[in-house]
Amino acid sequence: MEDEAKTADGRRRWQHWTEPQARAAIEELARSGLSTAKFAEAKGISAQRIAYWKKRLAEAGPTQFVPVDVSGCAASPAVSYLEIVVGTVTVRVREDLDVRHLARIVEALGRRPTGC
Repeated sequence: MEDEAKTADGRRRWQHWTEPQARAAIEELARSGLSTAKFAEAKGISAQRIAYWKKRLAEAGPTQFVPVDVSGCAASPAVSYLEIVVGTVTVRVREDLDVRHLARIVEALGRRPTGC
């Protein structure tokens, strides 16, 4: 859950949680039967972080899945693609992509440091 990353002076570096990490931690807390304070102490995290994420996730409500019909979403064989190769990166885009958007992609690739 928490990486033991340390700063140069030996203090523990704060690690940002993603929503899936927070959900996993809160589920683990619920299964553990421990109080929030005891669980946080055992995991080396703050009880405030758990309280924050409990509140944030409760406000968001449970995750809901929505059915989506993707049967007609497959690209037509008539659609052409362009491949842009810069070093070890290959970008494949639809030929009908907006030219300005394509220019931003090419510009961003050009700004990448070599060796990436």
